[in-house]
Amino acid sequence: MNEIIKEYCKKLNSDIELSKRILFVQTPQVILDSFNKDIALANGYYIFPPTGIQYLCSTVQHRNLDMQILDLNFEILKNTHINPSFSHVEWESILEDKLNEFNPSIVCVSCLFDVGISPMLSVIQRARKRQNTIVIGGGVIATYEWQKLLSDDLCHFVVEGEGENKLNYLLDLLYDELEQVSMSGIHFNMAGKYEESIGKKDIVDIRGDLIDTYKLINLSEYCEYGSLNPFSRNIENTKMPFATIQLGRGCRAACSFCAVRDFLGKGVRYRNLDDIIGEMEYLVESEKVQHFELLDDDPTSHKEEFKAFCREIINRKWNITWSASNGMIATSIDKEMLGLIRDSGCIGFAIGVESGNKEMLKKVQKPGSHKRFLEFGQMLNDVPEMFVKANYIVGLPEETFGQMLDSFWFSLEDNTDWGAFTVCQIIRGASAFADSGEYFESQMDTKGLNVSNFIPSRDSSIKEINIEKSIKIGMDVFLLDQTEVPSNEQVKEIWFTFNVLSNYVFNKNLSADGEPTKFINWIERVRIAYPTNPNMNIFLSYAYILDNNKKLSKDRFMDANNNLLNNEYWIRRINSFKLESLYNSAPRTVEDVYTTLSNLRRTMLVEIKKRSSSQ
Repeated sequence: MNEIIKEYCKKLNSDIELSKRILFVQTPQVILDSFNKDIALANGYYIFPPTGIQYLCSTVQHRNLDMQILDLNFEILKNTHINPSFSHVEWESILEDKLNEFNPSIVCVSCLFDVGISPMLSVIQRARKRQNTIVIGGGVIATYEWQKLLSDDLCHFVVEGEGENKLNYLLDLLYDELEQVSMSGIHFNMAGKYEESIGKKDIVDIRGDLIDTYKLINLSEYCEYGSLNPFSRNIENTKMPFATIQLGRGCRAACSFCAVRDFLGKGVRYRNLDDIIGEMEYLVESEKVQHFELLDDDPTSHKEEFKAFCREIINRKWNITWSASNGMIATSIDKEMLGLIRDSGCIGFAIGVESGNKEMLKKVQKPGSHKRFLEFGQMLNDVPEMFVKANYIVGLPEETFGQMLDSFWFSLEDNTDWGAFTVCQIIRGASAFADSGEYFESQMDTKGLNVSNFIPSRDSSIKEINIEKSIKIGMDVFLLDQTEVPSNEQVKEIWFTFNVLSNYVFNKNLSADGEPTKFINWIERVRIAYPTNPNMNIFLSYAYILDNNKKLSKDRFMDANNNLLNNEYWIRRINSFKLESLYNSAPRTVEDVYTTLSNLRRTMLVEIKKRSSSQ
């Protein structure tokens, strides 16, 4: 078996004198065309430790290799902080310096998200130019674009799916060591013909911990240059050391817009609890970690194991917090579990609702029902300390505006603290996007440009509102034909409108029975990444009055008006919602706030229903 890959490896060995030096590269995650130095200096960008690469290093650490990890995302943000003359466009020089300094025989490159396609290609191309270097591509993008990576002679090997066992098998072949169990899923180009290794289609047994791999990264520095998510940001602007933790891999669901099940296989594999807690203990005691982010796609799949995890944290009395931004499946959370989540230090998590339309839920194969989501929402009244957001997607394949509108209305009654609306993005490997190959092609030569423009509120290479008459903005969005599927450009504006109305105008925590402190803590963390957004500041101004802080209310009111000063972009956006009156005079009393916001909501509801019913 596998004589072809053995022959190929033998040929590489004859052409390249392999050393024991292997470099693992995590590609940039920041969106290059919208990079803002001020946001970076305020720690507004995400900077996740390279956990996936650490797992790879852990599984090959018995080989006596000289391993190094180059986290380019970390390096970009670090250099922005420590070197005033550094520009993010110079990130490739960091890679070149590392390649020249370390001189690896093998370079492994991994990329998870589509925003990193162009940087990933740049990394691979630069590594491939080195005559004595074998290049191995892995991760989600490589898995689904292996043919392109091989056809352009960019990689010697492309490893699909989980890489731990396949990498071990490949290293056995390259270093002519004792062969282990043959593995399928290793792609290569032999004499102009695509080949794949033959053998076991493995599911990785995720035993053990990552403790030894932390010596390969500077974990304590990560909080100095970025954040994991808003939950890992401290509104007092003090550094809070953080880390990620993974309870297991996989997801029980089979949502058509997601590739987790395709990439990792069916079901959820849970790690041993002792391994998890041992790893956390090391991070808390040795790395002084104060906040953890769960990386899991479905952490509550094994209900009793998850409850045991929470109890262990409670019993150890660690002074830590944790969050789960990837989301949890609401149907698996009962009252006992919710209490344990709170008591173990969780300060926030997401649930996946995705759509407020029954037909769309069925179409995308999302587990759960709207009745169950609403029941879960009522359970949240028992845990007012935690910030819970509901994830919604607009622009799902063939989704009509009427179906999107159902999501908006549902977000107003789900009783969560935030409606996290996102524009549907092409995900490689998801069944809903089976014919998405051209997107990869379009990103081949972009150099990281034209990736972020689906976020109208973020600074980007195109800072303007679409002026086409066919594109409706603000309140005019509700004039759209509810039976039609909106264009991609229109979906962006639907996203923006739903976000403004659901999360600011109608936010439950700005109502008489709400928790304004929760709104304040969340927006103060989020606004770091969106310093030009006046909506955040103006509604913070109102929230601070409700929280009895007149000074900060006045400060944020001034910030909001400064955002609008000579800014035609934001002026037009504010006017499209008829919100300009909020900026005329600062709120003074609690009664002023409730009166102003109540009148605004009443007026807007009438206007929304009027416009919607006219279609």
